[in-house]
Formats: sequence, C-alpha cells, structure tokens
Amino acid sequence: MADEPAPTYAVEDYDTVSEGRATILFPRNNEVFYNPVQQFNRDMSIAAIKAWRDMTAEAKLERFERSKKPGKTRPATTFTVLEALAASGLRSVRYAKEIEGIEYILANDLLADAVESIRRNVHYNGLSARLVRANQGDAVSVMYAQREQRRFGVVDLDPYGTAAPFIDGAIHAAENGGLICVT
Repeated sequence: MADEPAPTYAVEDYDTVSEGRATILFPRNNEVFYNPVQQFNRDMSIAAIKAWRDMTAEAKLERFERSKKPGKTRPATTFTVLEALAASGLRSVRYAKEIEGIEYILANDLLADAVESIRRNVHYNGLSARLVRANQGDAVSVMYAQREQRRFGVVDLDPYGTAAPFIDGAIHAAENGGLICVT
C-alpha cells in the first residue's frame, strides 16, 4: 500500500485538543464529533489492549515452545486494530502512539468529513498512513466484510448511542481470541 499524499490544511483554522500522546486538530466549525468526557474510557481501552496484547503474546509463545512440530515458526507478535466508528481519529492516533506491536489500524467512519479529519490528524501527529489507514464505509458492512478476509485482533466500538447494532459485526470482524472494546 503506497502512502497517501499528505492532506493540506491550515493549522490556524483548527483548535488543538491534546489527550494522552496525541494532539488532534479539532475543526472550529465542529464538523467532527469529540467527547472529552470519554478520555477515561479511551485511557482504559489502551490499558485493556496492552494487557490483552501481553497475555496473547505469552500464550502464543507458550504454545510455540510446547509444540513438537518440525519446522515450526515463531508466532507473530503484532496485531491489527479496527476502529469502526473513528470520527476525528483521536482513538486510533492514541493507539498508534501509545501501544506497541500494532501492525496497522483501520480507522473507519461513514462521513467524508470524518475520514478527512482522520487523515489530517494522522499526518499532524507524524504517523504513517500505512499504520493508521483512514477508510470511509458503513461500520457494519466493513465489519461483516472481514468474514472473508483477515480478521482484526482488536475491534473497537465507540458509537454515538447504543452499540447493539454493531455487536454481531464486531464478533465477525474479530479474530479467534481477539478483543472487542465497547464504549
């Protein structure tokens, strides 16, 4: 996947919001949703993913060491993340900056303005578009599409409202033994 061209933006047209190691550009015209009250939830999601990553890596290594299979290869220690409802991309940017071992993050949102915000914030935080991949799509459709593709280690749902319409899709998008984070 080739890196996308850097988005163009004038920093002076935005307010900055800092959280964890991330600083996002928040549009003054409020085109993309941001909820500062959820910072604690984002902090807890990061802690949960780190704990899951460590437990999963340890379990894979133990199975590898117990295996007597000839020609065995050491298990991968990286994982992928789907943020199904990414909005500004803050959560994805924080994950990329604060959690080691992520192969890539698919930061998805239905709205074109949100996807542009994700691209802008990924660039502003010095991250690669290969690491945090902005995607425009319906969250449920994107999650169900994973049934036929490589599934994600972590699926993150932070909907505006109930998570109920997204749960089944998240289960289909998560790999066996994966983690589903629901706000």
